[in-house]
Amino acid sequence: MTEGLTVVVPNYNKEPYLTKCIESIIAQTYKPAAVIIVDDASTDGSGEIIDRLTKRYPSVRAHYKPENSGVSNTRNLGLSLVDTEYVTFIDADDYYFNPEKLALEMNLQKEKGGDIIAYSAVKFINPEGKSNSKLRDKSYYLSGNVYEDLLITKKWDSIMRDYILKTETLRAAGGYDTTRSLFEDFELLLVLARDHEFYCTGEFGTAYNEGRGLSSVDKEDHTKIMDELIEKELERSDEKTRKRIRRKRRLACLDRKIRSLL
Repeated sequence: MTEGLTVVVPNYNKEPYLTKCIESIIAQTYKPAAVIIVDDASTDGSGEIIDRLTKRYPSVRAHYKPENSGVSNTRNLGLSLVDTEYVTFIDADDYYFNPEKLALEMNLQKEKGGDIIAYSAVKFINPEGKSNSKLRDKSYYLSGNVYEDLLITKKWDSIMRDYILKTETLRAAGGYDTTRSLFEDFELLLVLARDHEFYCTGEFGTAYNEGRGLSSVDKEDHTKIMDELIEKELERSDEKTRKRIRRKRRLACLDRKIRSLL
């Protein structure tokens, strides 16, 4: 395992976004040792763009999967190719909004020491290319032992994305669940939060491209899946803890509903 950071970029048919994503990584003030694009058997023009990017930037490498197998499998394959102490992921249709993103998070790693996970606030971009995301005071973002906060699912705009952690920490956690196609990233956060502390830079990091929204049926399905995932995690706790977390989660959900009506 060598010093430094590897950025893994899973891609499937993200031809229009790939170049912006990779160039936002290259433009970082902290230069990663490697950028690994793992292509999940794309059927669009991604291959030509990836080949062009690997020729243009020496730190960018590509791995082409022969068959499509989903984002979790693609991320895990990328993880298996990493040989640096630290790793982070970014989806091919997102990009780094802040050129200091990686530097700030690596500085947090040095400042806090130990086996922590460093992340930044997310800037959500709507389909029109605009954002209503507002940077909050650093104290707002989840910090330290965030396990119960994640179970309660409060402060959704503070949920971690594209964080930096030790490569061996992620491998020990088992990587991403390849049997799950929704909330696999949130499920992994819960696993990591059992034993590791999270710290936020207090600055924007990734620009996350939001979809065109969910239908009411989709939202109901997603809520059901989230409830099932959290209940499964709560099985690890005693009955007293389960009751306390469920009560707090109901209050947090009620608070969000009230705020949405104001």
